[in-house]
Amino acid sequence: MRLIKKIFDLKIKPTLNNKLIITLSLIVIHGCAFVSKRTIENEKVIRIYPDLSQKKYCRGRGYVISEGNMRGRLNFTFTSTKEASYLEFRDILGRKTLFLTFSSNSVDAWDIRNNRRYDKESLLIIFPFFEIIKPGDLTSFLWGEIPKILKDPDNIVSEEKMTNGEIQFSSTQTENGILVSYVSFNLIDENETINLRIENREFDLQYPHLIRKIPQSVMPIKESL
Repeated sequence: MRLIKKIFDLKIKPTLNNKLIITLSLIVIHGCAFVSKRTIENEKVIRIYPDLSQKKYCRGRGYVISEGNMRGRLNFTFTSTKEASYLEFRDILGRKTLFLTFSSNSVDAWDIRNNRRYDKESLLIIFPFFEIIKPGDLTSFLWGEIPKILKDPDNIVSEEKMTNGEIQFSSTQTENGILVSYVSFNLIDENETINLRIENREFDLQYPHLIRKIPQSVMPIKESL
C-alpha cells in the first residue's frame, strides 16, 4: 500500500534584535509513487484530479482539539466559498455551542448556548491562532490549501502582527488530489496548542442551513472571558 504524506512546518522565532526568523520546511514521505501537481502515476494508472479552482463551494466535517490553558474538543460542520466560510461547532454530546463566520479580513462569532456575540478580544481568547493568520487563511485550510502568505517567507516577515508560534500542516491523498487534512497551531507565548482536522470534504456542495448571519438580537459580550 502506497503512503503519500506531506508535512509543512512554519517556525517563527524572535532574535535579539526583535527580527523574526522564519523556517519553512517540507517533508515528503512516500512509497513507490511519483507525485506531480495534479497527477499520480504508477506502472499502469494515471490519475487526473479535478481542477478545484473551478469549484464554487466546499462543505465538510471535522473537529478541533485544544490543549494548554483551555482544553477540550468540539466537532464542526462547515460550508465555504472562496469569499466566506460558515462553521457550526457542537460539543461531544451533540449540542450546538458556537457559530463562526468569516471572510478575507473579518470574523464574527456567536456563543449559541449563552446567546452572546463575541467581541474581538474575547474571540482571540478562544481562537488565539487569529493572532498569526488572517480569517481568509482559514478558508484556505478548509479547501485543503496552504495559504499563499505561508508559502512565501518574505511575505510573512512583512506581517507586523506575527507572534512567536509554529504552524504545522499535514496533507493526505484524496479523490480530489493531495489536500491539507490537519493543521496544528502552537502558540508559544500563550502556552496553547490548537489542532484542527478535516475528516471529509465535498466540493460543489453546501449545507444551506449554515449560510446565515448572526441575528441582530444577539447581544455582544462586553468583557473578556
